[in-house]
Amino acid sequence: MSHEIFFVWLSVAASLIRYGTYGLSIYRGKTRPHAFSWFSWGLVVAIGAYAQFRLGGGPSVWGLALVVVCCFAFSVLALFVGEKDITRGDWVSLGGAMMTIVFWKLTNSPVAALALLIVFDIFSYWPTIRKSWRDPWGEPPHSYFWAGLRYFFLLFSVPHPTASTLLYPFWLMASDWTFATYIALRRKALAEKKQVASTI
Repeated sequence: MSHEIFFVWLSVAASLIRYGTYGLSIYRGKTRPHAFSWFSWGLVVAIGAYAQFRLGGGPSVWGLALVVVCCFAFSVLALFVGEKDITRGDWVSLGGAMMTIVFWKLTNSPVAALALLIVFDIFSYWPTIRKSWRDPWGEPPHSYFWAGLRYFFLLFSVPHPTASTLLYPFWLMASDWTFATYIALRRKALAEKKQVASTI
């Protein structure tokens, strides 16, 4: 077994833990996924997987393909058990993510496509960032840790690593770990605020 295949399997294992813990949190009524974010993530990662394939990303594409399937599955699930407070900003972020298809078709460069995907990935995070600011207990930070870890493993599954082939997995890793930190810090801030209010 090559080291690329080994790290893809590690990425798959981390993905299964990520989605398993997230699904369990939904089942327990602790997590309310936002359909817009999950659909947008699925769309953006699907285009990213194709661009990664064009760039010779090797087995790393398999790990991204698994993410695509699971993101679309959670977006459907979110329609029934997810966040119901849909704002105008959420619609704008969804529209921004959908624009990735237009820009993807306008460029023949997979590197340019990946750069655009990173920009529009920020749009896809907005609905979940917004709802997590109000209720950070509605998203499990440990699940996003596992999400980032799978992309960390994917970095080592690229057969001939270059800045171009490492760019997208690195961005996904960094964004998931940043979001996990954001949730943890927001929880801490609200808990401290509640504690101060209780002593007054």
